[in-house]
Amino acid sequence: MDLVDYSDWLSKNAGPIIRFRTATEFLHKEKEVKLAKKSLLSSDLVKYWLGNLKPAVGRNELHGAKTETYENAMGKLYEFGFKKGMPILDHKTEPFRLWLRQQINAPIEGYLPVFFRTLVAAFLAMTGYANDESVRAWVLKRLETIYPFAKKGDLSKLYVPQNTYPGFPKAFRNAPLINPEIYQNEEMQLPWIHDMNAFLHSPSIMEDATLRAKVETIIKFILSPEYQRLPLGYGIVRHAGGRYYVMGWSVHLPRYFGSEVSGREFGRILLLLDLLGRSNTARKHGWFKQSVEALTHFKNEEGLISFPRKFLPEEKRIGVWVLGMRMGLEENRRMKKAITCESTFRFLKIISQML
Repeated sequence: MDLVDYSDWLSKNAGPIIRFRTATEFLHKEKEVKLAKKSLLSSDLVKYWLGNLKPAVGRNELHGAKTETYENAMGKLYEFGFKKGMPILDHKTEPFRLWLRQQINAPIEGYLPVFFRTLVAAFLAMTGYANDESVRAWVLKRLETIYPFAKKGDLSKLYVPQNTYPGFPKAFRNAPLINPEIYQNEEMQLPWIHDMNAFLHSPSIMEDATLRAKVETIIKFILSPEYQRLPLGYGIVRHAGGRYYVMGWSVHLPRYFGSEVSGREFGRILLLLDLLGRSNTARKHGWFKQSVEALTHFKNEEGLISFPRKFLPEEKRIGVWVLGMRMGLEENRRMKKAITCESTFRFLKIISQML
């Protein structure tokens, strides 16, 4: 099968979410897009996730593993194909866009404000708001913070001994302490996965030769063995007042060193391939090519892609979208055809970026 065959098959066999995305991204037929959009907005699954996007910007409402958190609801709506200009999404995201406008020049006190602003901006960029003034300003700020560190690529002074400062928590004794020089003025210079989502989904960055070159430099840094050998999540940060936090959200790539991939990691690989496929540097890298090649081994007798059901988990209550724990795109996933539709669509999205 080629891309046209995959698209035609999906348009006839998939549910409303994949039909909508296939119509808008591959078929580009106005009549089919209109019908698919109407079907999308009528979907009970879509209505459920729209309902989960609640107008609250507290720590527990923005970040976490529950279905009602901003990051998970926005991750699902992004995958459903919602974009700026769709009235329901514009309405639902208005409180978060207003919050970011208010936060953009506010003082930064502690580790979490920078992370939360980045998290909110990233999902807004992914859903089409990348050129909104506050989103663009924050994403550019993060780019200019991370780029110099990534360009230098020196990780030799990334960590300091735990006893460098007083009060290191015993609960964190198995994790390394990140050198505070890496986050002076609370600005973390290491890239989070949310930074990469923001950069690679911002047309004003990716269509600007100078800014895109900076993103590609960061990706080259991420793809290096030295980076991939860092502890998952980077480690522990220490902030003013002597408080310590687990940082997390590094851009580690499963099976980078050739190890076997567990079912729990497979969804994350698919998300990373879809994301990094937007980068010229990533597409040329061995990890990317080998990972895409591995996906072709799941072709069935019809020439379609069908991953094992457990490789596309959809956690009912607790699960983080960005970690590949909320991969469901079909309404009735008990049917074998539903998993084939999801698998084929995700494969189609990834390989289309390589052409």
